Amino acid sequence: MAEAQVKNAALLAVLCLASAASWNYLVRTSQIDPAPISLLPSPPMRDGIYAPNEKLEKAEKIGLGLVHGPEDFALDREKKSLFTGCEDGWIKRVWFDEGRVENWTFVGGRPLGVAVGKNEELIVCELRRGLLNVTKDNVEVLCNEAGGSKLKMPDGVDVSKDGVIYFTDASYKYSPAKFELEVFEYRPHGRLIKFDPTTKTATVLLKDLYFSNGVALSAQEDFLVFCETFIFRCRKYWLKGEKSGKIETFLENLPGFPDNVRVDAEGTFWIGLLGRRTLLWDLTVKYPAFRHVLVRMWSIINPYVLFKKGAILNLNENGEPIAFFESKRPLITGGVRLGNHLYFGGILDHSLNSLELP
Repeated sequence: MAEAQVKNAALLAVLCLASAASWNYLVRTSQIDPAPISLLPSPPMRDGIYAPNEKLEKAEKIGLGLVHGPEDFALDREKKSLFTGCEDGWIKRVWFDEGRVENWTFVGGRPLGVAVGKNEELIVCELRRGLLNVTKDNVEVLCNEAGGSKLKMPDGVDVSKDGVIYFTDASYKYSPAKFELEVFEYRPHGRLIKFDPTTKTATVLLKDLYFSNGVALSAQEDFLVFCETFIFRCRKYWLKGEKSGKIETFLENLPGFPDNVRVDAEGTFWIGLLGRRTLLWDLTVKYPAFRHVLVRMWSIINPYVLFKKGAILNLNENGEPIAFFESKRPLITGGVRLGNHLYFGGILDHSLNSLELP
């Protein structure tokens, strides 16, 4: 009996030593230095405004099979069409009256944020080349670095009436090929940047942001709103008045991961949510050690398991939720409202989606 106990104890000791050695090796060779993060408790999502609804499932599909992975959306000046950047490197133009999809300009790489400029040109954030000025016949690089650091993940963009460009760089440290490292490290590598086309200079307005994403100017252009995706927060940066240069919370503790944000004619904000916040994600954030494992497994797991049910959230200019539209599928990245229709999409879509609003 004593001999059996000794053998079991020895086996347990060996297993413990092997586990410790494996864990030490995992941490020592990990590509990330995960930061401890404390998030607010998840908001109520069983009832109230964030209750499950799947309203986006009623949308009509436009240009099915012609618009692959539409990530962001910009209405033209006459509101007769919209532009969107697709995974095949094309900027597509979708005409509302006939539902026609035009291959407008090929920019290559992966275009993300899009916005119409002062002179009808399109301003595009493209992951490989940086901030672009795009017309029907030409693609010009406006900016590929700021504050002495190269743009690694240029993401969201908006343009003021006088042509000043505001955009985000989600990370100055990691490139898109190492997206998972940026996500699971949970350190503030994001920036908000201003580009002045008259002087061709880029100024870093804010740094130390947590995956800075979509950005949109208010209707009066006295402030802008930008999203920090993986801490479920949107903040307000004042551009005019006594508060100029100051930051305020617009809405924190969102029910999902905020991506792009756009303003409609009434001055309300429409934010795309990649997916609902889940218990699995909260545990991932709470235990940095678990993130070492996820980074190692990233190439063999389906990353979409971390995102459930994309959505669009509508807020007034005070950051108060007005309406919440949800989908069965994840990775809804954004949308724009025109009249009584919401046009939206995401990186898993193969069409532009049009939802008639109540």
